[in-house]
Amino acid sequence: MRQIVTTRNGGVEVLKVEEKPDLRPGPGEVLVRVKAAGLNFADILARQGLYPDAPKKPCVMGYEVSGLIESIGEGVDQNLIGKAVVALTRFGGQSELVTVASNQIFEKPAALSFEKAAAIPVNYLTAYALLAVMGSLQPGEAVLIHNAGGGVGLAALDIAKRLSAKTYGTASPSKHEFLRARGLDHPIDYRNQDWLPVLLKLTENRGVELAIDPIGGGHWKKSYEALRSTGRLGMFGVSTASANGLSGKLGML
Repeated sequence: MRQIVTTRNGGVEVLKVEEKPDLRPGPGEVLVRVKAAGLNFADILARQGLYPDAPKKPCVMGYEVSGLIESIGEGVDQNLIGKAVVALTRFGGQSELVTVASNQIFEKPAALSFEKAAAIPVNYLTAYALLAVMGSLQPGEAVLIHNAGGGVGLAALDIAKRLSAKTYGTASPSKHEFLRARGLDHPIDYRNQDWLPVLLKLTENRGVELAIDPIGGGHWKKSYEALRSTGRLGMFGVSTASANGLSGKLGML
């Protein structure tokens, strides 16, 4: 089988396609022939050596895959063979074959392509934890979603609407029409203006109950200023740190 191996810290040049022996499922596991694998910001940070949860290099990244169950290990239902599934891998997903515990697979909806299905787990689980679990977003509350047009941003928007929250989102102007159609109440242009005064004007200077911020650095402080009394700030990324060279590290600090 082939795998995308992160050989060391660095740019995309450190990624190498390598041949490895085929995997075999152990007891309680299934072997999945991968049709699509997710590529998340965590994978990028791990390649740069900035993600503490990443395995030691050389390693194979990838948190999520979709594909077909090719074989099963001892104690697993035989009827699963040939099923189309989504699987949570927590590394190792960027490979032609993966083995995962049988309780880490979910049947792929027929309406979703393998590519769309592989993009769901990390984005939606992250957004659900931020909004519903730790953010405790309630019906009628206001949430600020930064990078609303990104993967986690779109997932957060879907979940916020299900929770009957009022939604504000920062995004480039070209995405505003799409986001409104998706259900965003108030898109805010962050490229050509300071988004904070706009948000405060829209909320009559009250701010929001919850803000989720994947940017990091000084941007966290600004998001904190957007909160109402007893508001919550969900910090789940540091995209500032991914900039090349010293500027990214200084931005994070």
